[in-house]
Amino acid sequence: MRRKKNKKKKFFNIFFSIIGIISMVIAILFEINIIRLDMLPSKYLIIVTVILGLVYLILLLLTMIRSVKLKIKTVCFILFVLFDLIFFFGIKYSDKTINFLGKINEELTQSEIYYLVTKKDSKLNSINDFNNKDIGIYTKGNTDNLDKALDDLSDKIAFKEVKFDSTEMLFNSLINDETDGLFINEAIRNHLNTDLSDLNLELKEIYKVTISSEKVDIKKSVDVTKEVFNIYIAGGDSYGTIESITNTDVNMIVTVDPINRKILLTSIPRDYYVNLPSFGDDAYDKLTHAGYYGIDESVKAIEKLLDIEINYYVKVNFSTIEGVIDAIRGVDVYSDYNFCANGRPDICYKKGNIHLDGFHALMFARERYAFKDGDVQRVKNQQKVLTAIINKVTKSTALITNYTDILDSVSESFSTNLDTKSINKLVRMQLSNMSGWDIESQNLTGTDFYTKNTYTFPDFNLYVMKQDENSVSSAKEKISEYFNK
Repeated sequence: MRRKKNKKKKFFNIFFSIIGIISMVIAILFEINIIRLDMLPSKYLIIVTVILGLVYLILLLLTMIRSVKLKIKTVCFILFVLFDLIFFFGIKYSDKTINFLGKINEELTQSEIYYLVTKKDSKLNSINDFNNKDIGIYTKGNTDNLDKALDDLSDKIAFKEVKFDSTEMLFNSLINDETDGLFINEAIRNHLNTDLSDLNLELKEIYKVTISSEKVDIKKSVDVTKEVFNIYIAGGDSYGTIESITNTDVNMIVTVDPINRKILLTSIPRDYYVNLPSFGDDAYDKLTHAGYYGIDESVKAIEKLLDIEINYYVKVNFSTIEGVIDAIRGVDVYSDYNFCANGRPDICYKKGNIHLDGFHALMFARERYAFKDGDVQRVKNQQKVLTAIINKVTKSTALITNYTDILDSVSESFSTNLDTKSINKLVRMQLSNMSGWDIESQNLTGTDFYTKNTYTFPDFNLYVMKQDENSVSSAKEKISEYFNK
């Protein structure tokens, strides 16, 4: 009987020792992942390492010393299992973070989509139906990607190109059956839905091709914990993948002073009339249209406008905004007016403090027609939403408690050229000092103006916002103050 007891005790001694060693290995793997992640401040990392080392040393000694009672060893076993569960999820989340960071700050490969479309009620329903048909194309602006897309289409079918230098004539050719279909990009499609909506032309998509451009690398690196820097936030007006080239509804410069923990938000109206440097001194257009030529063109246009250097960009779209706000369980903003978005009675906002989910925050930030000041009020609302997100993430536990939800929400709809090392530095700085940031904001203003002198659609009389020189000068001065402190 005694022999059986000794045998049983020996078995449990060996079993608990093995479990302890396995648990220690898992703890070491967790520690390695935390070091790889490089986000925990050194003082916290040292404390965690020392505490874990001591705890495991004590637990392992208790499990390996034969004279220790079985009950105590059982308690050690339970603690090992609990630690293993914690470290398992820690390894899982740190791996997820490492993969996420690697994904979002890869050099951005921008892509432009071209669509073969026809009238909604057309009897042509497949790409083969367009064999030997007349297809209209728009020949103004940058046509490099158009040529590549046409090559792709010509591999599928034989067709006759009908060229137009006027978008209105292009769409009217389809309405009047002068062409059987059109081959257009996202810019021209949006142009139809906004500036040419009076044509009442409904389209049916037959085929699409995605043309990828060269990778963009326009980073001007600094030490983000010791130097003031500018980030350009480009908000595309679309859902889904972030690689698609679209116009930019949101154009904001975030000037960050990490030493004094201050942030300046400078918003530029989407219709601001700016020079597109890549296409010459006479190439002027809405700032939003610069996005059609890639984020690098938007950066160049804003750098020239404000006489600044943009160090990094963050590219987001509708999916990003909705996803992040829903992941942190909504934001609180102050509405300056009672209004309804898009004239819809089911999406209305009351003046005063309001709590918004992702969808309603997006609608709040996008509306302009409900306001007398139009785009000026819209950029103010965009700043309110961004400020609310920053405050909730830095001044509450939202980032910690909703961490994986936030990563999941933006994994496909967020891109930045802020490198992993710099992101890690910023996180370490924030974890070392959990106090909030002082956030200021300013908006560029201008006057309403109509012109046919826009680079993208020169044939059409478009609304733009003419620059107010005092507003631009004031914005330059305020940004300069951050750099000259």
